[in-house]
Amino acid sequence: MEKEAGDRAERRLQQLEKQVRDARAIALAGVAGVAVLCLFSLVWVLTGGLSGEVRAKRFAVMHENGKPGVLLTVRNDNPRLSLYDVDGDLRAAFELQGKGRPVLSFLDKERHYRSVVGLSDEGNPGIAFWDNDSRARANFKLADSGEPALGLFGMGGEEGPSAVLYLSDESGPILNFRDVKGQDWEMGGGR
Repeated sequence: MEKEAGDRAERRLQQLEKQVRDARAIALAGVAGVAVLCLFSLVWVLTGGLSGEVRAKRFAVMHENGKPGVLLTVRNDNPRLSLYDVDGDLRAAFELQGKGRPVLSFLDKERHYRSVVGLSDEGNPGIAFWDNDSRARANFKLADSGEPALGLFGMGGEEGPSAVLYLSDESGPILNFRDVKGQDWEMGGGR
């Protein structure tokens, strides 16, 4: 039974690692797209395509149906690149939040967050996943001290049953559990 649980945990960890790799690839594609747009604009200005500087509160690239496809804006003094599907629904956004924290967000058709990749206020990376009902279900991040943590959450989101694996440089691996009754218990940490 322990082997089955270990195998399931290993498969789930592999799935989460694949999702993290996929999210990184998408984030890289978004950053590459912005870089290409910036380089194209620079070449256009340097070759005389423009006589100077173009300023606007926002730039929009429209779908053939007239709905926005890409929107580049500054919102609350932070730049934001928003991607919309052909129906005009926001599906992804790359933006700076707060004091310049980069965040890449993926949304479903109902505009619910499904996955977010970004940096914490301390500059540590993390990724979070939500289910169809907007409940937090999983996250992987580096804690304030830079130590990795993986959280898996039941149907109650972060408030319900959960398992959190934390790798402490001082104490080693620590596994925290919360059962359906709200009882917390812990394994590891040199115990």
